[in-house]
Order: sequence, then C-alpha cells, then structure tokens
Amino acid sequence: MTYDDEILMRRVDGELSPEAAAAIDAAVAGDPALADRLAALRSLRALAREAVPLAPDPRDRDLARLIAAAPARQPAAARLFERLTAALQPRHAPVWAGLAAACFVLGLSFGWLGAGAPDRGFTVDRSGVITDAGLTKVLDTRLTADGADAGGRAVGLTFRDADGRWCRTFQSDEAGVAGLACREADAWRLQALAPFQPAAGDLRTAAADIPAPVLAAVDAAIAGDTLDSAAEAEARNAGWR
Repeated sequence: MTYDDEILMRRVDGELSPEAAAAIDAAVAGDPALADRLAALRSLRALAREAVPLAPDPRDRDLARLIAAAPARQPAAARLFERLTAALQPRHAPVWAGLAAACFVLGLSFGWLGAGAPDRGFTVDRSGVITDAGLTKVLDTRLTADGADAGGRAVGLTFRDADGRWCRTFQSDEAGVAGLACREADAWRLQALAPFQPAAGDLRTAAADIPAPVLAAVDAAIAGDTLDSAAEAEARNAGWR
C-alpha cells in the first residue's frame, strides 16, 4: 500500500486510529524511503511549531463544548460538526492560529522533502525571524533577475502587504524549502514555509517555482501589485524602507 503525505501528516499529528497508525509504522520499518518522508514531515512540523509558537485559545474549547451540546443534527450538519470539533482540538492550534494570525502556511499535501532538510542551513528564531545568514543576505540584496546564488537561494515575488511591509518569496535548494518573508525592524520574519524541489532543467524562474501553499500566503497578504525589476531595485537600494 502507498501512503500520500496527507495520511503521513495525520500520523505525525496523531489523528489516525491505532490500527491505521500501526499499519503505517510497520510499513515505515520496512521502507527506508517512506521512513525518510515521515521523518521529514515530523521535522517540518517541529519547525512550524518553533517558528510560530502558539497556545490554544480557551474560547475555542468553549465553542467546541457548545457545538457538542447542540441538538441532534442532520447528516450534512453532522459532518460539519465533526470537522469543526476536530479543527478546534488543541493539537490543531499551531495551524489554525498561524493561518489566521500570521498567515503561516503548512500544506497537508507536501510532496517529497529530504529527511533533515530544515537543518541544512535554514533557521528561524522563536519569534519567526529568519536567522540563516545566507538567506538573509539574499532577501536583503538579491533581485529576482539575479537568479540563485551559489547555494541555490533566490527570491521570486516582491510586494507590500496590507500593513505596508515589504514581503518577498524565496527558495533555498540546499535546505529544500520555499517560503514568504516580510520585513520587520531590519529583519525578515517568516510568514509561510513549504517543502521545495527545484524543477529539472536549466530554464527556471524563482517565481514559477513557488509552491502552492506559499502562493496562497502571497494571495492572502498582498496589497497592490508585485514589483517589476526597476521598482524592485529601487526598493532594495532604499534598504527596504
């Protein structure tokens, strides 16, 4: 049996029945590639929790209790009830609150991500500020037209968000991630992160390589248009002020 990344992430989050979890664990024990995928998803989940440390809102638990106390439901309403109840469980708080408050996107269907990739050069502190010096330099100085640096780090789209912050999409071939970062107090704060594999071949553009979860974050954050090359250079030369 093959397992897609959605079912593996449900295993990481403890959402499967004991029988289904045991079946995946047995498959992982005999399949190194599957074990690597599961380990990578666990690493990415840990990185998300570290970058956006969020606690469950007690109001969510109150709402869940109110939903549970509601009268008998018709089948369609019952399905909605089940989804709401599951979504309001504490284990989902990092994803729910991140999406609502910080637009932190962690897709459930990841594609393949090499085991240990978050440790290969890509780092953020507990406030979500990117601390990878190489990537910070790329975000500070590199233009989309420059392409990738020697480490495969490049920028894609540049724009302002609704708060007036400069935001840029990025990719890091070495770390195996792509994301969105916005400028705050002379630092770049992570807004979205997704696994990334560079497209095969020589004809590549950073914008075309942006994973769907990061594009969703861009769509949620952008105010106005993305910058053309001249405007991008002007913003860079002004120090992202």
